[in-house]
Amino acid sequence: MAIVVQKFGGTSVRTPENRKAALKHILKARDEGNDVVVVVSAMGRKGDPYATDTLIQLLESQGGPECPKKKDLIMSCGEIISSAVMAANIEASGVPAEAMTGFQAGILTTEEFGNADIININPQPVLEKLKQGKVVVVAGFQGQTEKGEITTLGRGGSDTTAVVLGGYLKADLVEIYTDVPGVAVTDPRIVPEAPFLSQISFKEMLALAENGAKVIHPRAVKAAMSFNMPFRIKSTFADGEGTLVGPMGNDYPISGISVKEAEDDLSVISVVYNESDAAVNAVAISEKIESLLEAANIPVKNRKAVANIFCAVVPNNYVQSAVRAVFDGFYG
Repeated sequence: MAIVVQKFGGTSVRTPENRKAALKHILKARDEGNDVVVVVSAMGRKGDPYATDTLIQLLESQGGPECPKKKDLIMSCGEIISSAVMAANIEASGVPAEAMTGFQAGILTTEEFGNADIININPQPVLEKLKQGKVVVVAGFQGQTEKGEITTLGRGGSDTTAVVLGGYLKADLVEIYTDVPGVAVTDPRIVPEAPFLSQISFKEMLALAENGAKVIHPRAVKAAMSFNMPFRIKSTFADGEGTLVGPMGNDYPISGISVKEAEDDLSVISVVYNESDAAVNAVAISEKIESLLEAANIPVKNRKAVANIFCAVVPNNYVQSAVRAVFDGFYG
């Protein structure tokens, strides 16, 4: 049977209604004849009772010096709670399920508490549960060291867990479920009509993620590249195909425009070219971006063009105008 790994973020498991939406995707993959492995984040965000930041506050409120080991121990609890609740949710639908912590799932990490790297995964514990006909729900964002100490993986850790677990399981498909229907050309809050891409290359997605796009963490993209593991970014709350991230790019002249705050009230606007076009037309594309920003009277403080990325530093109050100018110039 094919193995499908599905990751659901904090928003997707935050409420009973949201978990019901996630369950729909899990059961669909199961009904299609797949073995399903689910990776979950902690429920909700700061202020929600089981969110990671809320658990950190509980520890910090005790006073005294911060102990990295204790902090990782309490941070791992949010995902463990999610895995138990999601597994119970699946079983309530009539499908057997097994909740596993990251360390029960065989995830071995470095000893860098709070920002550990996965160095190996023993797939056998998960494969054994799959052979028993169960959906396996793994707590993301965590693992253990060779000494048996619990560690967490830092920001984007659940994304990374899903991709690396998929690699070691030799999964046929990895799906990253979030609250948006894929990867948009730019932030829809700035350009509401920005299209969502049907596909994007690893290199282009990594460039966007490293320069401010928050839909996927750069470490997860790098992990996918190392396994040559294509994955989809999809919405928990919709039925679309989302965006396929893999070896192949798309047909748009530019693949994305991302924004990253800098310092001194400045931000970096990064324009990622279509990888295939950049090999031939990088200079022409850079010149066009320069002319678009100039025509829109954007005060560019600094600029740099490297490979398939053009970066411009602009004052924060010109960010929206700069993004709009570039978007309209290529998509208008």
